[in-house]
Amino acid sequence: MTAYVGNSASAELAFESLGIRIYRQNFKSLQLFVCACEFQSLSRAAEHLNLAPSAASRRIQLLEHAARLPLLERLPHGVQPTASGLTFLRFARDILHLVARADHLLTEHKSGLRGYVRVASSSSVLIQSLAGKLSDFAALHPDIELDLDELPTEATLEMLKSKRVDIGLIVCGVETFPLETFPLDGDRLVLAVPSSHPLAQRDHIKFAEIVDQDFVTLRHGTAVRRILSDQARVLQRSLKVRVQVNSFEVMALMASKGLGIGILPEGAVRPLMSAYDLKIIQIDEPWARREYAVCIRSLPELNSAARRLLTFLLNG
Repeated sequence: MTAYVGNSASAELAFESLGIRIYRQNFKSLQLFVCACEFQSLSRAAEHLNLAPSAASRRIQLLEHAARLPLLERLPHGVQPTASGLTFLRFARDILHLVARADHLLTEHKSGLRGYVRVASSSSVLIQSLAGKLSDFAALHPDIELDLDELPTEATLEMLKSKRVDIGLIVCGVETFPLETFPLDGDRLVLAVPSSHPLAQRDHIKFAEIVDQDFVTLRHGTAVRRILSDQARVLQRSLKVRVQVNSFEVMALMASKGLGIGILPEGAVRPLMSAYDLKIIQIDEPWARREYAVCIRSLPELNSAARRLLTFLLNG
């Protein structure tokens, strides 16, 4: 990877000026560059933007010519941003975000909408409390459009840091710096087993009693999976994952079929108990009680609609 050497402040000013100049010349080239970095593939980025591969390659060449620096490193199976490309990527995303925001605000004026907030949330937070709160907020503020992404906690933080959402709701336990965080409510993790399972006779259990069992879990990067893996290591064990899935509902279904026991939020499993003939067992561990948080980049950066939603979430 080619490194950019020089004064950091001067380099950022140069790239900011370059980004504005390039935007005035060709907005789609900025979109192509950002897509290529995110997809790690110029051909996939071209397909996403309905561009011919040759046209996409030419656009990147023109960007690099304007920058007088290589922005993408060509690899045998894709591309990745160079050091200078990473610097330019920050400004490219800022420009695209500002333009998209401006376009949306103009559309809101034409259509009568008066607000737009992008939210990303952990599945746990969404199921436990956010869905109900968003419903109440929407009833009070019908003029605000909500754009919601359901993502693991780590992906939610990345979306927030890269300015692709305005507000993120996470399960606490990961590094959030430099974001601003506000405590919310929380949940409790419980063990779910089929009613016919030997453990179904228990009302309470310690993790050490079940750590050697086969588990049905969510995939890597989710808060529940991270907690279980960490606690298994504390006991000098490895978590025995038999099946990994993408949602709590499928997790409960797999557990009901005897493919493994499942540990998941109580609020997620209770509505499924009857349908899947599951028994809930309380886990007697301090970590079974989890806290949630609302994260933002900074208060001054929030638009008025996002500020209203943040206030509602914290006070509702």
